[in-house]
Amino acid sequence: MWNEHFWLPRNTTWRDFVELEQQGIRVPRFQDLLYVYPLAGVLYILRLLFERYIAQPIGRSLSIREFSNRLKHDTPPLAKFSESFWRFIFYLGVFIYGLVILNDKSWIWDTRHCWLNYPDHRLTNDVFWYYMIELAFYWSLVFSQFIDVKRKDFWQMFLHHIATIALLSFSYIVNFVRIGALVLVIHDCGDYWLECAKMAKYAKAQRICDTSFGVFALVWFITRLCYYPYKVLYTTTFEELNILGLFPAYYVFNGLLILLQILHYFWFYLICQVAMSALKAGKVRKDERSDSEDSDGETTTDARKDK
Repeated sequence: MWNEHFWLPRNTTWRDFVELEQQGIRVPRFQDLLYVYPLAGVLYILRLLFERYIAQPIGRSLSIREFSNRLKHDTPPLAKFSESFWRFIFYLGVFIYGLVILNDKSWIWDTRHCWLNYPDHRLTNDVFWYYMIELAFYWSLVFSQFIDVKRKDFWQMFLHHIATIALLSFSYIVNFVRIGALVLVIHDCGDYWLECAKMAKYAKAQRICDTSFGVFALVWFITRLCYYPYKVLYTTTFEELNILGLFPAYYVFNGLLILLQILHYFWFYLICQVAMSALKAGKVRKDERSDSEDSDGETTTDARKDK
């Protein structure tokens, strides 16, 4: 499965990784990914505790309904608020962490350094934990998605999570963590605005909801429709090819990255639908991108989009 002629650029072997470690240069190892699974369980337990002991009391203090007064199968607004609150905290926290640890990395500003001198790219502790935490979170989403608030774009989100996990895992194993970290921070910078808008909607704070959703749409457009293809897809398609040459896994990585971009366009189309509805109605209405399949009769921004 891990044939070096498939996964690694030409003139690079797994033996090169071993020699780098012998020289005291830390590089990714297969067994590092074993940290992800218990960490995913820890994150899920933290989520349950956070929602029960922090998010729900705050929601009750904001007079958010604990039970649905419509159909029996409806998800209560308080449960939706608690889920969004947890994701808001995680997305904001991991985005700030990513900004702090990547700010002084040369390859963030000059993407050619994502490939130059490969595979001699030292894995630092901060980037290691950035990867582990993000991977654990996405694994937790894959399993919790089946018990969370059901979304209309359930399978699109499931595909997104699987593609992201595959990208992170493959890029970690072959030590493409530099471009991987850049992809992560781009995707993290907008999601907490969406969760903020959703929380405000459940709390009936319409002005905060409208403003947060507007910022979210703007950040999404800049980062995922402009910066992502201009910087990330450009460097993985052309700079990587020029520096490392062509190898079979080149098509795997770029195929997954392009799949994410297709999903970006799909979700932005639905975001625009919400924005148009908001302009007509004077407020942010139900976000068709990822609203729950059940409805409590309110217009909501119960949209969902992670990295």
